[in-house]
Amino acid sequence: MNTRAELVLAAERLFAVHGVDGVSLRRISASTGQRNVAAAQYHFGDKEALIQAIFDYRLAHVDARRRALLDRVRAEDRTDDVRALVEVLVVPLAEQAAQPGSHYLRFLNRMCDHQGRAVVPLSDVGPVNSAVEVGHLIIDALGPAPDPRTAQRNSLAGRLIIAGLADLEHQLGADGPSADAEVYAAGLVDAVLAVLTAPSSVGRRLDA
Repeated sequence: MNTRAELVLAAERLFAVHGVDGVSLRRISASTGQRNVAAAQYHFGDKEALIQAIFDYRLAHVDARRRALLDRVRAEDRTDDVRALVEVLVVPLAEQAAQPGSHYLRFLNRMCDHQGRAVVPLSDVGPVNSAVEVGHLIIDALGPAPDPRTAQRNSLAGRLIIAGLADLEHQLGADGPSADAEVYAAGLVDAVLAVLTAPSSVGRRLDA
């Protein structure tokens, strides 16, 4: 593994554990055993470019896997099946979380914190056209939605996917496999589906 890749993986791990604002470029360089503690700055310039490099390292594979799953859903004529579409979003990230040594989902979760608890706008940082496409298909599959809180539900569903899979990644990485990734992902799909399809309570009094 070359120096640049070592720095990317070290940054992913340290950001995942300590947060984006809690780690300096010097610390990232030192963690890889580099004699030159300015190595990260030399290779990436600043923290924003290093974060971009983490996305570049991970997103192409995740997006390709999602595209393959979406193609299968289309081939089976299931684009109106909300569960199938949610699985297309969840499964590639769950598979990444289950990779030995992965810190990517925890990194994503920290990025959400860094950006004010908002789901990181991945469309701005890498090839995630399939995720955007699946999102539009889910909206279409849910049908007309008079509930003005639809956008809120979509945002909550996105946060649930990232936070839930960050927790799975932590469980799998703590003391070896301590969770069944496939079973966990299925349960997460159930939870996200519930968020998206639950009956609206808009207009009802909470104390009624």
